[in-house]
Amino acid sequence: MALCWALAAAPAAAETRIALIIGNSDYSNANMKLANPANDAAAMQRALSDAGFQTLVKLNAKRRDFYRVVDEFIAKIARDPHAVGLFYYAGHGVQADGTNYLIPVDAEIDSDADLEANAFDAERVLHGMKTAQNEMNIVILDACRDNPLPKSRGTERGLARMDAPSGTFIAYAAAPGQIAHDGAKGANGVFTGELIKAMAEPGVPLEQMFKRVITGVKADTHGGQQPWSEASIQGDFYFHAAVPGSVPSRADIDPRQIELAFWESMKNSHDDADFQAYLKKYPHGEFAGLAANRMKMLQSKNPPVAQTVPAAQRAAPAAAAVPAAPRKGAGGRCDSIQERAQLGDSLNEEERSYVRDNCH
Repeated sequence: MALCWALAAAPAAAETRIALIIGNSDYSNANMKLANPANDAAAMQRALSDAGFQTLVKLNAKRRDFYRVVDEFIAKIARDPHAVGLFYYAGHGVQADGTNYLIPVDAEIDSDADLEANAFDAERVLHGMKTAQNEMNIVILDACRDNPLPKSRGTERGLARMDAPSGTFIAYAAAPGQIAHDGAKGANGVFTGELIKAMAEPGVPLEQMFKRVITGVKADTHGGQQPWSEASIQGDFYFHAAVPGSVPSRADIDPRQIELAFWESMKNSHDDADFQAYLKKYPHGEFAGLAANRMKMLQSKNPPVAQTVPAAQRAAPAAAAVPAAPRKGAGGRCDSIQERAQLGDSLNEEERSYVRDNCH
């Protein structure tokens, strides 16, 4: 029994775990400098080391550095078919004509025509992972900050989606066409800050963990940024195994995530009662204004309908409204009048008075 508990408490897998981490902040072009990718890379290195990864770290990578460290990383994961590889990049990234480029710190790019020769095609990482034929790979791109290049017809906001090869999970800091927030100077980017918090939670499968990242980022940015993922994996991967018998304490639950989950569950509802329930629980919540507007709109479209009474419950006609048990020493006349009334005969004034005075 003790051995079983020890195995359950061990790291989630005994497989080889290898990560390549690149953080580009100090661009030679002063207009492209970023505050936090180097901080993000350092934080990811600590988080992944804690999760059992061997880490290769390159800060402020030049173009030749990209090719060297990516080739080194691919060679390492190719040595073990059961290895888990993870590639993380924070820095500038752009898409041009559907291709995603990661921008080296020494890049001299005046237009999208310079990207192929001066930037690094992110597809090379996916191609290398596919060639390595290891069991599983994770790609994390915190590279959707606003396009630093001169505007042209080829370049667009954010990154383009890439198809995940078999056994690969791709995470983007923002949805296609969105940009990512760099965060306060000296801290972490919004996406990476939420990512390292979620990674530290034991017993959470990769895809479920990323849903928590999405919830946190959306709350932090008031819905302005939504991470995105592409996955083609089987089974569950855990950064940290579950601790036996552990139950998350209420203090560990972020109330913003609870509110956002509540809102996401009913934001498209057509029942105004759902928005009333949200406003009752969160009268000053992040989405209180939206909830109030939505509730008013639904109420104006669907005014209350008067409740009808089933026919079986309606009052009997006045002519038949005779007490069911009209006896109090009146003999058979009460019975006779009651039977006539039940058959639908009209009663005269004298008979109604007799029933009123004697048959009750």
